[in-house]
Amino acid sequence: MPLDAGQLWARITIEQPTPTQNSVGEATLSWSTFQTVWADVQPLGSRESVQYGEVLGTMTHKVTIRYLAGLTSAMRIDYNGRKLEIGQINERERRWIQEIICTERRDAA
Repeated sequence: MPLDAGQLWARITIEQPTPTQNSVGEATLSWSTFQTVWADVQPLGSRESVQYGEVLGTMTHKVTIRYLAGLTSAMRIDYNGRKLEIGQINERERRWIQEIICTERRDAA
């Protein structure tokens, strides 16, 4: 069964990696908009770890959207300025719905 419009309350931008060159000709990676869609964003869990003497926070989210052709795990999601790395994409309901498991990494400082 498709999602009702009211279930998709958050506006997200899916970004794709785009190779570019800087001013001295070196290859760099930038991000460009793939698609902007409505989604349901739910936190799944969080944890903190210490790496090289710094406290790092990791939070996982489940992002649900209507099916979007071409979506890959090489992309990321911009959710209100927060960058969510796509880890897993699950298709449900005869390809009407995609559930995306994402990771957000933040410095706890």
